[in-house]
Amino acid sequence: MKKMIIAAFVAVVSLTASAQIWVGGEVGFNTWKESNPSLKGNQFTVAPEVGYKLNDKLDVAVLIGYAHAKNADELFDFELLDFDNANGFELNPYLRYTFAKAGNFGFFVDGGFTYALLHVCGVDKSVNAWEIGLKPGISYAVSDKVTLVAKVGFAGYQFAKQGSWKRNEFGLGLDGNNISFGAYVNF
Repeated sequence: MKKMIIAAFVAVVSLTASAQIWVGGEVGFNTWKESNPSLKGNQFTVAPEVGYKLNDKLDVAVLIGYAHAKNADELFDFELLDFDNANGFELNPYLRYTFAKAGNFGFFVDGGFTYALLHVCGVDKSVNAWEIGLKPGISYAVSDKVTLVAKVGFAGYQFAKQGSWKRNEFGLGLDGNNISFGAYVNF
């Protein structure tokens, strides 16, 4: 038993010594104003991430996000039934496949599953939502320690439910409304 514990310890230490762990995330803020009816609002999002580089092409990671919005019709890209103040949490484990590299640039696709719990203030029922799909992106290695990342679009399936209201959505969206920027520190 003692030899097995020592062997397991040596295996874990050697694996982490050669591993690339990265930590980072995304922070976002947007504001909007509509003229008819007169309505304005804003949204703030913070989403830290931690990842583990398996090899040159594959990473596994998890993102945990929080968002708050005022007069929102969506949160974390999930539509809300009511336009009001809303808070939300999301959990997104994913696998990143880097399919091409050119100099300091890397081109990747994230495949993952997201679960989100959204609460609209003043409404008894929360929104339970999830998605499964792919998000393409590009990375730029500023140095060995810092990487900038941009993701745009989503291809997959989304489901949201609030009480008797349900929304199912399947499709491909590569527009500028679904873009995110982030930065990672590599260890």
